[in-house]
Amino acid sequence: YELCAECYNLAKDEFIIKNDKGVWVKNVKKGNEYKFYDETKHYSLKQNLLNEFEMDFFNTVRKVINHKYVIIPQVNLQTIVETDTNTRNDELFRNIDFIVYHTEKYIPFLAIELNGQQHYTNEYWKERDKSVKAILKDIELPLLTIDIKDLRKIEPKEIEKIINKVIKYLNPGFLSKVFGKKNDKMDLTWAEREIKKLGTQNA
Repeated sequence: YELCAECYNLAKDEFIIKNDKGVWVKNVKKGNEYKFYDETKHYSLKQNLLNEFEMDFFNTVRKVINHKYVIIPQVNLQTIVETDTNTRNDELFRNIDFIVYHTEKYIPFLAIELNGQQHYTNEYWKERDKSVKAILKDIELPLLTIDIKDLRKIEPKEIEKIINKVIKYLNPGFLSKVFGKKNDKMDLTWAEREIKKLGTQNA
C-alpha cells in the first residue's frame, strides 16, 4: 500500500499532498482548518480497520496477553493525551497502530508502531514520527517501534516471546505510575534491537 488508512483519509481531504518530487507532504494551507460534517461528501463504513498484515500481528499479540491486558488498534492520540490548548486537529490528529492497556484503571502502558518504508523515506512521516515520539515521551508512555521488513521475517512464536518480555518488563513501571512513583521503563531499544537481530538472522 502506498498509504496507510490514516494517511489515505488525510490525502482524500488534502491534508497531505504530493509535492513536485512525488513525495507526500503536509498541506500547510489545510493544516489549520477544522473538519466537520460535510453534506457534499459520501460517508461509508470501513470494511477493514486493519490490513491483513496488521491483523496478523494483532492476533499474535492477543495470544500473548492475559486477562490483565487488552490491546486496541488504531488509537487516536487525542483519546489518551490531555493538552492545555483548545486546538484538537493539530499534533494530536495522529493514530497509534496499537495501544496495550492494563485492565486495572484502564491506563495505557505500551504503544506499538509498525513502520513501513514510508517512515524512513517520506519527510511527512519522518516529522510525524518525531512528533509522536515527543508526545509519548511527555506523557511517559513507552513506545515499541517495529520495522515491518523485520517483522515479516520473524515467526509469530518469536514475536510472542518478545512482546511477553516487554509486558513483564513494563508492568512494574505501570504500577509505579499508578501509585505516583517515577516510571523509569521508557527505553525499549533493547527489545527493538532483539527484533532487528531476529529479522537479520532469518533473512
